[in-house]
Amino acid sequence: MNRAERVGARIKRFRELAGLSKSELARRVGVSPTAVNNWEDQGVMPRMEVVLRLEKVLEVDWMQLMSARSDDNVSAPFAADAPAPGQPEPSRRERLDRYRREIADLFDVAPEQVDIVIRH
Repeated sequence: MNRAERVGARIKRFRELAGLSKSELARRVGVSPTAVNNWEDQGVMPRMEVVLRLEKVLEVDWMQLMSARSDDNVSAPFAADAPAPGQPEPSRRERLDRYRREIADLFDVAPEQVDIVIRH
């Protein structure tokens, strides 16, 4: 299964968990039902501006939808943040490095090309 197919499978699972039909999701996101079908069944990647609307409608983080990882665990979206029993909490640096790698995977670039900026 390629990344686009995994993204489509995630959209479908989150849609079903939200109790939405393809038509209802399309209406709420502002796309055609055909677009939803293309994401879920044809391996077509949604545009980023649409992903951000999906994020709000499905109440999930956009990285959960777009992750290149092959695991598809949507019931525990941030389980990777929790340490295993008996293991120390990951440091902020370790978590930031992991997020940098995930973003790099998402956009098919090297982690060194990802800059994360925090504004106060």
